[in-house]
Amino acid sequence: MITALIIVIFLVMCALMYTKKLSALFVLPIMAFLIALVSGIPFGDVATDEGTSAGIWTLLFVDGPVRLAGTIMMLIFGAILSQLIYVTGIAGTIVRKISELAGDRPLVLGVLLFLALSALFTTLGGLGAVIMVGTIVLPIMASVGIKPITSACILLFGLSTGGIFNLTNWGLYIDVLGLEVATIRTFAFPLGGIFALMGILFIIVAEKFGGKIFKGKGKKIAWPKPSVPDEQAEPQKNARFFTLITPIIPLVLVLVLDTHIITALTAAIVYCVITTISRDTAKNLTKAVVEGISNAAGAIFLLIGIGMLLVVVMDARVTENIGPVIANILPQNPFLYVIFFAALAPLALYRGPLNIWGLGLGLGAIMFGTGVLPAFAIMAALMSTGQLQGICDPTNTHNVWTASATGVDVNDILRRTLPFVWLGAIIGLIIAGFMAF
Repeated sequence: MITALIIVIFLVMCALMYTKKLSALFVLPIMAFLIALVSGIPFGDVATDEGTSAGIWTLLFVDGPVRLAGTIMMLIFGAILSQLIYVTGIAGTIVRKISELAGDRPLVLGVLLFLALSALFTTLGGLGAVIMVGTIVLPIMASVGIKPITSACILLFGLSTGGIFNLTNWGLYIDVLGLEVATIRTFAFPLGGIFALMGILFIIVAEKFGGKIFKGKGKKIAWPKPSVPDEQAEPQKNARFFTLITPIIPLVLVLVLDTHIITALTAAIVYCVITTISRDTAKNLTKAVVEGISNAAGAIFLLIGIGMLLVVVMDARVTENIGPVIANILPQNPFLYVIFFAALAPLALYRGPLNIWGLGLGLGAIMFGTGVLPAFAIMAALMSTGQLQGICDPTNTHNVWTASATGVDVNDILRRTLPFVWLGAIIGLIIAGFMAF
C-alpha cells in the first residue's frame, strides 16, 4: 500500500511539472514531504536504541538543504567564473576569433563555433551564460547564411556537449553516488567524443543536405533581431591571447593534476583576474560575484529541493518500501541495461523522471540503494540520457530563449535534434554497458 502511494505521488508530481502547473523548485520539496509522510516518518525526531531517528522536520529543513552543499559551492564558484569570463570579454574574443578564421564558409563556421561553444560551456553555465554567448554567436551565424533552426541547434549542441565536462555537474554524481572524479572522467571523455561527432554530423546534414534527412520541407523563417536586456549586451573588448585559456584551466587542474573542483575554479578566477588586470578589475570581479550568484540563485534553490528529496528517498523507512519494487525492474546485464535505458531515454524530456535537474537524482539514489546497479552504471545512464534533456527539451529555459532569439518553434528544435541525440545516447549506453558489467 505504501509503495503504491509513493508511486502515485511520483506520477502526480511528474504530471504537475509536465503540464507546467508547478515548477520543479516547489515540486521536489512537496514530493519529499509527501513521501516521508506516507512512509510513516514522524514529524519530530525519535529516540532509538541506535541513537536518534530523524523526523520529517529534520530531514527536510536540517539535513536536506545541506545534502548537496558541496555541489552548491561548486555551482557558486563556477557561476562567478562564468560571469568573469563574460565581463572581461574572453567569451566574445574566442567567438570572434573563430568567426574570423572560418570566414564566410557556413559549414566551417558552424563546426568551429560548435567546438568553441563546447569548450566555453565546460565552464559557463546557466541561462545568463546562454544569453550572453547566444547574442554573439547567433548574429555571426546569420551573417554567413546559416539557417535560424540550424543556428539554434548548434548553440544547444555546444551547450550540452560542453556540459558533459562541466565540473559543477560532476559534483552531483560525487555527492549522490559517491563517485571519484577519475571514475566520472573515464566515461565523460568517450561520451563527450560521441556528442562532438553527433554535433558535427548534425551540422553537415543541415548544411550539405539542407536537413532533408528530416521529414517535411520545413518553413523558411527570417532571422529576427535578438531581443535581450541592455545590460547583457556583449562588451566589445578583446582579451589578451594568454587570457583565452581561462575556460579550460579548471579542467586541466582537475583532470591532469587531480585538484579539487572548487580549488580549480578558484585558481581559474585568480588567473583571469591577474591576466586581465586593469583599473576596472575590482569592479569586474565585484560584478562577477554579485551577478554570478544572482544568476545561480534558481539552480541553488533547485539543488536544495533535490537535497530534500534525496535525504527522504535514501532513508531506510522509505527504501524498505520502494527499494524492492525498483530492484525487480532494473536490468542486471549489459544487454538489458542498454535496452532499458535506451527505451526510457525520452523520460529525460519534459521534466521527466530521468531529468537529473529534477527527479533524476532521486531516482538514481533509489536505484543505487537497491545494490542492483553499480554507481558507475547509474551515472553513465543519467549522463547519456541527460543529453536529450540538455539539447532537445522544449521546457528548458535556454531552449525557449534560443527559439525566441532565432524566431523558430521550440518544438522544431526537438524534432530536428532528437534523432541525433537519441542515437548518441544509445552509443553512450553501449559503451557504459561494456565498462560497467
